Amino acid sequence: MRAMKSLKYLVPNGFTATSMLFGLASVVCSSSGRFELAAWMILWGVLLDKLDGSAARLLNASSDFGVQFDSFADFVIFGIAPAALFFFRLRQPDLYPDGTGYILTLITLGVYVVATSSRLARFNISEPPGGDQFFFGIPTTLVGAAVASGYLTVVHYGYEMVVLPYAPYILFICAVSMVSNVRLPKLKSRKNKFVHWFQIINLVIVYLITPFQLFPEYLFVLMLGYLCIGLTWALFNPIDTSETPTESVA
Repeated sequence: MRAMKSLKYLVPNGFTATSMLFGLASVVCSSSGRFELAAWMILWGVLLDKLDGSAARLLNASSDFGVQFDSFADFVIFGIAPAALFFFRLRQPDLYPDGTGYILTLITLGVYVVATSSRLARFNISEPPGGDQFFFGIPTTLVGAAVASGYLTVVHYGYEMVVLPYAPYILFICAVSMVSNVRLPKLKSRKNKFVHWFQIINLVIVYLITPFQLFPEYLFVLMLGYLCIGLTWALFNPIDTSETPTESVA
């Protein structure tokens, strides 16, 4: 009986492990010049990151091990993999033929990786008041999704040579946003039926198109829309202290 109960933990932890492996595979793809596939693997990790939490709640299989394991996976897929993607892409001679920008890229990517790990560690040990309603700082998952889908969108529309030279500055802003205290409302059931169904429909679309490497621009616009609308909404809506935090922010 105890063995059967333990088996349920394999489902969410299996999603987490697969996400970590996608992160490692993304690094390998980046190192071999397969940059678009590397970016898609980061987005596949986003899907799995949401599935492991949902599976844990559905199966009542949450555990301290699962929380820590999930953070390690997030560090690989949303910290190391995006850094590898831009390290190998930005070192290509078509962007910096005279070698300029290389040191800046290294410094920026170092800051990005440290910020990712700092955010994950911070919210593993503490949660601020209102953590059940808001993210404090932009989540690593959202940053990873925005960076990967943004790269794919730029490549798809042929603006790679225009945008990528500014990538170190964009990644620095992403790093700062993760460790900041800006508030972003969590995606959860809403009383407004339009908002509720809008979230559900878009979630279904994301899970349908991402595995098949379709419409990265849709994913990118969705990320930007969530950020712009969410940050604006948070400015005019204070934390409801009557609600009790129920889950940690990661």
